Amino acid sequence: MTYAEILIRKGKRMAAAYVQAECNTAKAEPSKSPQHLNALLDHLLHPEKPINDQDAIDWCRWLVGGGRSYDDFAANVRQYDNTAMCGLVWTADFVAFRCRTCGISQCMSLCVDCFKFGNHEGHDYNMFKSQAGGACDCGDASVMKESGFCSQHHGANQPKKPVSPPPELMCVAENMVPRIILRLVQHLRVNTVHSSLHIPADQAPERYEKAIEMADRLLKLLHDFSSLGAAMRTVLTKALLDNESYFRLTNVNEDSEYASFMRRSNEFYDDALQSLPNPDPPREFQDCPALTAQLQHRNFLEELVFWMVKYEFPEKLVCLLLKMLPDPEYKEAFTRSFVLHYSRVSMMLVRSSNSDKLSNRVVHVSVQLFSNEELALAMTESLSLLHIMVSSLKNMMTLVLVPMEVNAPSGATGRGHMVVDCSKHVMKNHCYWPLVSDLNNVLSHPPIAYRFMGDNTLLTLWFDFLKMLQGMNLNVRVIGPHIEFEPNTYYASFSGELEASASPMWALVSHTKNGISREFSENTIRHCLRAIREWMEAMGDNSVMTDSNKASFHIPLHRYFAIFLRQVVKYQGFTLQELLPDTEMLTKMMEHPLRVQTAVHEIMCGLWVRNGLQIKGQVMTYLQCHFCRSMVDADIFLLQVCATQLRTEDFLSTVLDRFQIKDWLLLSEFSRKTSSRSYRDTDQELQMIESSLIFLLSLISLRTNLGLSEEILARVEMVSLLCMGDKTHSMLYEHMPEKCGTPCPLELFNNVLGEVAQFSEPRFEASGNMQQGMYLPKPHVWEEMYDPIYVLLRAVHGREFQSSIERFNHFAKTRYESDSFRSKTVTSPWPPWRLPSPVDDGFEDPRKILHSKYSHGLIFNLLHKAVHGQKINDFITSVAVHLLELAVTYPQKEGYSGTEIAVSKPWFMSSEPVDLQYDTWYPTDWLSANLRHFITVIFSNSHEPNSVEPAHGNPDRQSSLEDDLGSIPGDVDESNTLEPVQSMDVDPDQLDVILQSIATNNAERGHGQHLQQQQQQQQQRPPPPQQLALTGPSASGGKELVPQTALTQERSSSSSPMLPEIQQDFPEIGLTVNPALTQDGVFSSTSRFAGRQSTRQKNRGKVTLLNESIITLLLKLHSKYSGKPDSYVALDKRSGPSVTKDYRESRVGDACFFIEKVLDRIHEMDESCAESIEASRKIVWPDHHKQEARVEEEAERRETEMKKKKAKERQRKLMEQLAAQRKRFEENSCQDTTDKDDESQSEASTSQGADAGPDDGMDVKRDVKQYHCCHCRLESPASEDRPIGLVTLIQSTSVLAHKHRENTHLLLPTSEDMVDSLPHPTEDSLGMEHEERFQMMLQHFDHQSVLLSMNRGWKGGIHVQSCGHHMHYDCRQSYCETLKHQMRVTRDQALDTDHGEFICPVCRQMANSLLPVPPDPPNLPATRFVGDPNLQMNQVSSKIHQLLSEDFVHLKPGATQLRAEMSHVMEFLTKTTLPQYRMDKTNHPTQAITNFISSIARTNLEVDLVQRGGSLVETQGAGATGLSQAAHVNKPKFCFVPLLHVLGIHMNAWPSRSLAEEWGQITGQWKLPEGVRTTHPMIPKQRDVPLLLQDPLTLMLHFLLLLPTNMEKAYFDTITKACFNLNVVQILVRLTCGLSLKERDDLKEAFKKDPQGKSLNCNLGHVISLMEAQGLYLSDNDQMSLGEDILGLEVSDLEESAQELALPYLRIASLIKKYVFEEDIPQIYLDNREFTQLLEYLDLAPSATPITKVSGASAMDEDPHQPNLSICDGLNWFHSKGEETGPGSNNELTLWCQNFFPMIKSHCGAAQKLLQVNLLWQQPSLLKVPKNYDEIFEFYHKRKCCKCGKVPKDPTVCLMCGTMVCLKENCCRQPVGESHVLETVKHAWDCGGGTGIFLAVNSSTIVVIRGKRACIWGSIYLDMFGEEDKELKRGKPLFLHQERYRLLEHQWRTHKFDHTNRKWVMHRDTI
Repeated sequence: MTYAEILIRKGKRMAAAYVQAECNTAKAEPSKSPQHLNALLDHLLHPEKPINDQDAIDWCRWLVGGGRSYDDFAANVRQYDNTAMCGLVWTADFVAFRCRTCGISQCMSLCVDCFKFGNHEGHDYNMFKSQAGGACDCGDASVMKESGFCSQHHGANQPKKPVSPPPELMCVAENMVPRIILRLVQHLRVNTVHSSLHIPADQAPERYEKAIEMADRLLKLLHDFSSLGAAMRTVLTKALLDNESYFRLTNVNEDSEYASFMRRSNEFYDDALQSLPNPDPPREFQDCPALTAQLQHRNFLEELVFWMVKYEFPEKLVCLLLKMLPDPEYKEAFTRSFVLHYSRVSMMLVRSSNSDKLSNRVVHVSVQLFSNEELALAMTESLSLLHIMVSSLKNMMTLVLVPMEVNAPSGATGRGHMVVDCSKHVMKNHCYWPLVSDLNNVLSHPPIAYRFMGDNTLLTLWFDFLKMLQGMNLNVRVIGPHIEFEPNTYYASFSGELEASASPMWALVSHTKNGISREFSENTIRHCLRAIREWMEAMGDNSVMTDSNKASFHIPLHRYFAIFLRQVVKYQGFTLQELLPDTEMLTKMMEHPLRVQTAVHEIMCGLWVRNGLQIKGQVMTYLQCHFCRSMVDADIFLLQVCATQLRTEDFLSTVLDRFQIKDWLLLSEFSRKTSSRSYRDTDQELQMIESSLIFLLSLISLRTNLGLSEEILARVEMVSLLCMGDKTHSMLYEHMPEKCGTPCPLELFNNVLGEVAQFSEPRFEASGNMQQGMYLPKPHVWEEMYDPIYVLLRAVHGREFQSSIERFNHFAKTRYESDSFRSKTVTSPWPPWRLPSPVDDGFEDPRKILHSKYSHGLIFNLLHKAVHGQKINDFITSVAVHLLELAVTYPQKEGYSGTEIAVSKPWFMSSEPVDLQYDTWYPTDWLSANLRHFITVIFSNSHEPNSVEPAHGNPDRQSSLEDDLGSIPGDVDESNTLEPVQSMDVDPDQLDVILQSIATNNAERGHGQHLQQQQQQQQQRPPPPQQLALTGPSASGGKELVPQTALTQERSSSSSPMLPEIQQDFPEIGLTVNPALTQDGVFSSTSRFAGRQSTRQKNRGKVTLLNESIITLLLKLHSKYSGKPDSYVALDKRSGPSVTKDYRESRVGDACFFIEKVLDRIHEMDESCAESIEASRKIVWPDHHKQEARVEEEAERRETEMKKKKAKERQRKLMEQLAAQRKRFEENSCQDTTDKDDESQSEASTSQGADAGPDDGMDVKRDVKQYHCCHCRLESPASEDRPIGLVTLIQSTSVLAHKHRENTHLLLPTSEDMVDSLPHPTEDSLGMEHEERFQMMLQHFDHQSVLLSMNRGWKGGIHVQSCGHHMHYDCRQSYCETLKHQMRVTRDQALDTDHGEFICPVCRQMANSLLPVPPDPPNLPATRFVGDPNLQMNQVSSKIHQLLSEDFVHLKPGATQLRAEMSHVMEFLTKTTLPQYRMDKTNHPTQAITNFISSIARTNLEVDLVQRGGSLVETQGAGATGLSQAAHVNKPKFCFVPLLHVLGIHMNAWPSRSLAEEWGQITGQWKLPEGVRTTHPMIPKQRDVPLLLQDPLTLMLHFLLLLPTNMEKAYFDTITKACFNLNVVQILVRLTCGLSLKERDDLKEAFKKDPQGKSLNCNLGHVISLMEAQGLYLSDNDQMSLGEDILGLEVSDLEESAQELALPYLRIASLIKKYVFEEDIPQIYLDNREFTQLLEYLDLAPSATPITKVSGASAMDEDPHQPNLSICDGLNWFHSKGEETGPGSNNELTLWCQNFFPMIKSHCGAAQKLLQVNLLWQQPSLLKVPKNYDEIFEFYHKRKCCKCGKVPKDPTVCLMCGTMVCLKENCCRQPVGESHVLETVKHAWDCGGGTGIFLAVNSSTIVVIRGKRACIWGSIYLDMFGEEDKELKRGKPLFLHQERYRLLEHQWRTHKFDHTNRKWVMHRDTI
């Protein structure tokens, strides 16, 4: 017998004890080994045995315990746990927390327990569901701050526990654990997929999963060991790291079966090593250990890491290895092993069929290792971790490279460049993500980042990798038909650049803010430029990247250069000149981001529309907040640098060429076209013009990377987001641009948010929908901060910018609506373009490009288009004006040599002005001179025959300015406007002669006097600056600065006037030149003119006459927008608000406001500009002011005459009115006496008619009521043939069943203690109590009598509500057919049209039926009653008894359409009732139908009372809250009267004769005691329900439904009194049951003293005297002492209780009276006045009866809070003798009590219980939920379902009863009829009558189920910013929002879910 067999026979406990002793001995003597244990383990862990043998696992547990149970062993070992860190490892979907306040690493996370026991109050934390798994970092000071540690884990400060356990405790484990690990390794070896099997790669993971499942029990054993604390982890790690034991156990040289197995396993192992190859490393990394071709494992840990990689990171194995990370030695060894296998992980990611799952599991491991800086740095130094990562990443991308021409048409260049193919698996499935994530993690450590940037080999490798991404996903513009198949690869390219390029970039950039990394930064930029140069060489000169029909958004190399350039210049003291490449390379670099920008604008303008939606998706992604900082901002910054470093002319010309807008800019139609672009329409062309100007303005104005601090930038970004629309806190935070996962710091975010935004509390819309807490801009934001340029930069959709403009316009008009002056300037506001802030030191301001003659020419061109053009809009004009303002406001710092002088005409510049060649339009860059410079002509750029043309090239067209001013009133002299400019072909020689003769002719016309005046003004002017030599008159503003040469000196020596009108001098040519162009000395030398003639003949094209300067264009533009000539007034001549500082600094205004602002700045620029403005005004409008004065004088004269004429007319009309009034007064005074006589006769006639009896036969004619059909829009009366109905929604309801006696216990349980202690909410509910009462009554009384005695619609009843609109039935049929067709087209299944559902055409509320409106019935004859009230009441009572037996269906005989519809409505009411609540017609069908019908009426009345708040007391001040406002929206119109009519018709169709007998009993008209005679002897049956147990309101409804609806009010009053009598007697009997023996005796004595008394005491005494004799009170427990007297009885308390019990009856009766007789209920404001006022309203207290005061009560005026009526004042007995009406009389009270005697005698206990029916119920309410949502989540998210016993995927809690149900799972489907429905649907039927309100625990949302529909209602839990957190994605703390919860409860009570929620879906018995 072997050692194993011997031990097994001993049993587990004894064998374990024996083994422990042996191991303890062996430990003391190392030479000995535990032979018995080894033998037993050889047997238990033999590799041929199943690894999942449970018996073997149990043996292991006993053995490690050493003779004690495993639980005892575990408890002992945990005592020696001195772990400083938590180290809890979890898998996917685990709920954890992340505290950013305490975290050092972004990957930090905490388990629930550590978070709960740590102090994180006020921190920025969130709860999250782990996607890939993780581990708790509590106690790890390298990942989180020590202040965040929990009370159990203190890191290095951990209190010391016993250092090590006793040897005997762990001796067995130390010997067993290596053998157990060996068994796991053996299993992994033999279950690997051998290469000889040729199994497909996609099937291998499935086999690996099965192998891991087989080892589940063994892995669980090791997991249990690792959970025992540090002592046991030490044993495990020692076994894993022991090289000697690994070699000994895996290399068996003996000849045995076991040795053979080990050899086979080694073969599998070697094959697995070969199947996981390493990528070929670069030559420089051949010696890197982790990149070698062969792996050599030295211990169990390294081999297990290998199998972890081979088996694709199985969760259980990964978690086992991670659980031991708190051991520092193990953590370093594990990290080293992982790094050695890292390059093979990249290959696994590429080969895996489920790379997403594998990626998550890889990161689960790596994030725990590389977050430690010390450990990551050690791996970098010893194992070249960075080189491994970068080379692995590059090798992965190398597998998917394609030539660049693959994405381009044939013949395109770029053959030398290889780019990644985004359609491949690696890119589409983000296989690179784990590698990039790890790289970002290690680069977050500064020492490692410095090593990265300082290693030339590594940088070369990295930028070679980035070159693979440069130009990926190239788009080719589709010109012809629309693309058939839209590629979906673009997001792979964007995410690839963001994750693989931008994320590491920002990680590196974050370490370049100080001088330490200066050399590293320079080294990085140098390598980046090298890579860009190599890439451009590979692409060639004609790169596809600059092709106008191709576009790629991916230029990561350029963006690296831009971001690093910005960083090092700003923070590290570099200059641009030190870092920028040469001009040629910079020019080439500029082309690529410029092409990206032009492509963006082309796509947004619709030029790429045939490429499909995906191309616009690329633009949206490019601008999106997560990408913009890495893409668009970097591109714009690089272009800004290029703009300031390159020649402005070259840069701007390139921009205009790339945007291809020069055709539009042409001022001459004879000029050569610059491009062949064709636009679909003019709008598209204008959009492209706008885009180009927006781009230029963005380059000049944006300071994102040029001068804004982080705080200012955050403010700008937030303002831009807020101006696009109001946003929640999370939306703002999520949309703030980020640097690849590095969001804006929360503290900075909140500070900025407080400055610029104001919070709007969560509110309710008018429709009842809910709004979350929103942030909206503060008013000063619009005034001071709103910048449209930044909005355009961040607006992903065009509508966002348009929304911001509309919101700004609204603000502007609202802001200045009370300011009469400013309101005129904001009628049509322009965008408030802002002036940019200064740039940082080291950069140049992009505004410098505006100080170029090229820019000035472009601005002139735009302004000229704005004044004279047609294809232009206000937006373009506003941008042009703002560009000029930017130029004027930016100081021109460049100096001039002083050799420049001012000349009078520009005709003889060194180069002639050529169209579009703006640098030829002005001779210098000096802004002041160029503003005043007149451009008279421009030459076309064509070589066609010469001509002179107007600015528009159309000889038949008038000037556009003249057209614009053509609508100005007639006080403008047309001669002062610009005359048309004609175009004719002119020979160059003739043109020169014309221009030369103009000057001579002007001198002869006598212009010398004007010139002399100008020269005198010039002499009085102070001397000009030294650097400028000004000569000639300056008033004209036509000076130009040119180099001071002999030519200019010669010209300056002579003076002559400027051009006269050419038309007058050369009529044969037909030219017209504006006289504004009058200057001197232009053609002073004819020889010069002739000398250039030959050159002009060669170079000139056609000539366009302009005759404008920038100043004249601005003046005309101001007049054009103001609508009047010469509208601008200079600043020094204005006064009032327009000269104030606020006005001048404001950016809110219209076109005239901004043009005036620019003119003011020009006016202040220098004296020459100011004079030029004034001179230009006088020249353009020379006689305007004189003419204007004459017009004003004439207008004043006409106005005076008109006032005189109107005064005379008013006087005449007044006299006529006085005469007419006098005449009417005389006529009225004559007829006054006659009218009074007629009135008195009419009153007498009315009085006689009221007393007439039935025989008088006087019918009063009434107008037939007309109803408006909401479909056909016709009005018609209700008729039998074409019935009309009320649009209604009929639905089942159980709201009333959820009334409770008290609501204090209605709490949602959040702990097991609450579950055990709280009663179930349905136990004391109204629905449960009434159902129990009904069943009890069936046990004692006849079924048909029980059906007539009480209603049953409390649970599963029918509620009818209407919107108040009417519709013909035939109209409804056609309307529903139309709806069905629409539903089929739109596939919207939220409306069940097949079952009659439709939408009201007027109010759009849901409906499902029409309630028939009956035709007006014939008037009943008036009834004459006697004057005595008592006799009158009995007379009416007899009449009612007679009517109860008659048929009052006032419809035509036979079948009619109305009768058919009424029948359909009743059928629909029956079908709407849930099956379990439908009436049973098999037994007593008449009584069942009667009960069903009256229950419907009762349910609707009770629901109406609930909607009124449970009482008729008016609620004051409720309108102030948002809930009250929402409550009154879509308030249903109560349709009780039509419903009563329909119910009454069917009630009379099934009349119950027993109801007439009931009326006889209730009024005393049945067999009376001996001696009393009656005409209607009716004896009740023995099994009938006694009246004292019947519901008075049920009887009342029965009687009313059987009477005609047009009955007289006397009938209703009589029924009300009779039923109230019964109600009072029931209350009296009930009160007596609650009195003690002593109290009853006292009341009996009071009754004996005054048998005829009417007080409450007497009536109670009477009841007691009757009931006591029958033994009703025998079971009472009398606890009152016999010595008390009657003075101790609080009668006022009994009165108050009695009145409170009577209120339910009074309220319902009052509602019936209000609706039937349309008498308003009196307004009641005090609760204690409700009883009295309702008693009076119902006429229950006769006015002739003296009011009986309650004992001790004072008068009303003395104590208004004391009721002044007793309940007994409402008693109106029908049967009494003469004046004897007290309790002692033989009235109904005695008879009803006697009728109850048999029940008391037979079943006294049941009689008492049935009497104690509860009448006082609280309002229906939902369960009270905790304020903090965490309590709900923690209790329910892992709670098991009580039916299936599993943890639901989506646990859901019913808020009506607190039951937890499975929301979507099929496990709890329940059979309903022939189908199975989900538990939530079934519960909605059972608990809510078809309405279910559920809280989805895992999403915090409310799910509402209404019948066949379901919807997401919203959330009642909001965060501290009033925002929902659906699906708990943000994980922020949530708190109960009381207003929302009240709204939910209100919509449930009032049945408004169908009207207020629009997003319904048909659940089809599933969710």
